[in-house]
Amino acid sequence: MKALVLYTLFVAIGGVAAALVGLYVEREFSEAAGLVVFLGFFFANFVTSWIAVILVIDGSLRNGLGRAEQTTLERQARTA
Repeated sequence: MKALVLYTLFVAIGGVAAALVGLYVEREFSEAAGLVVFLGFFFANFVTSWIAVILVIDGSLRNGLGRAEQTTLERQARTA
């Protein structure tokens, strides 16, 4: 549950940042450039938010996909 709350928070903050950067680029250059920048930041936000959640919860990216726990559980199931 903590990961979901953190992810939602990070995505919301990133969405606001993407909108602000896109708006700045739109005003300084053109509407098309602003849209491209906004969309790039917006979609990259989902990946970077997930990585940030992993870093906050685990403290590292060594086991980002949970492979170590899965391997341990499979070994315990085979021996039991």
